Amino acid sequence: MERRPQRQTLSIRISDTFRDFLEEGKHAISGAHGEPVSISDVAKLLLESARDDRLDFRLEVAGLQQTPTESLLRIRRKWEQQNPLARAEWIFLAKYIRVACEEISENPRMPGHRTLALVLEAFLAVRTLRTDRGIGLDRYYLGNLGVPDGTSFNERQYDPELVQRIAGQLIEELRQSSHQPKPSFAGRNLFVALRDEALPDVIALNRVLEPFLPTLFRLAARGHWTQERRPVRSQRHARIHTSHIPPAVADELTLIASCDTEGEIQLELIIESRGVSYTFGNYPEICEFVALVEQLEPGRCGGPQS
Repeated sequence: MERRPQRQTLSIRISDTFRDFLEEGKHAISGAHGEPVSISDVAKLLLESARDDRLDFRLEVAGLQQTPTESLLRIRRKWEQQNPLARAEWIFLAKYIRVACEEISENPRMPGHRTLALVLEAFLAVRTLRTDRGIGLDRYYLGNLGVPDGTSFNERQYDPELVQRIAGQLIEELRQSSHQPKPSFAGRNLFVALRDEALPDVIALNRVLEPFLPTLFRLAARGHWTQERRPVRSQRHARIHTSHIPPAVADELTLIASCDTEGEIQLELIIESRGVSYTFGNYPEICEFVALVEQLEPGRCGGPQS
């Protein structure tokens, strides 16, 4: 009887910095359905990649995640200079796009229906590049689009055009009506497609995604703010000086605008009759207040009336 090779256990000491890198890698290389992986799994993959003389792009994402704001700034500069993005950079953008699509933002109406339709179009563009069948991935995509798992196809009756048809129909509905339920997991499909699809090369990937980049980057910046609470911009070392901005007055309301030394706009709303004032310290807070005011109805206060 042939003896099966035994697995060897290797114990090594690593620095705190490298451990943080491996922790980030746990999120970057988790399975398509979000199955957890251990630090040992990540280290094993890194060693196998080194043996094959290649660096897995999923681990590059972990490196980008260590300095997320600076990484987004570098991606924006590459875009402005019309340089192609690496696959890891596309995946990194998609991580924050997923956050922007799924998490509650300062404006509940964002992202809009047309923006989500564009995310689905970008997802389909990536999927068209696949070099294998991807049955398991298609089942995952359909679940995120609202198709119950197991009801659409099996491996014998696999229809490779089903995802295209269902996503295409949803795109048309999103473009035609603002009352269509939002596909919140559209960003998740784009992220998994970029991470897990077998794609021919990064040049083809840039070719199909470049038309979507303006909207995709804005979404990623919104997701970055939601998760990191920081704007996507480099630190300013010089002080900002602005001229005086006259206040805006309407009846008993006074709105005072100013700009701090970091270049952030600040608003103060004063209600004279009540003797109160409200300060909004950054752009997302201003957007949140605007969304709140736009949803107010005369004679109503608080939640929906029964």
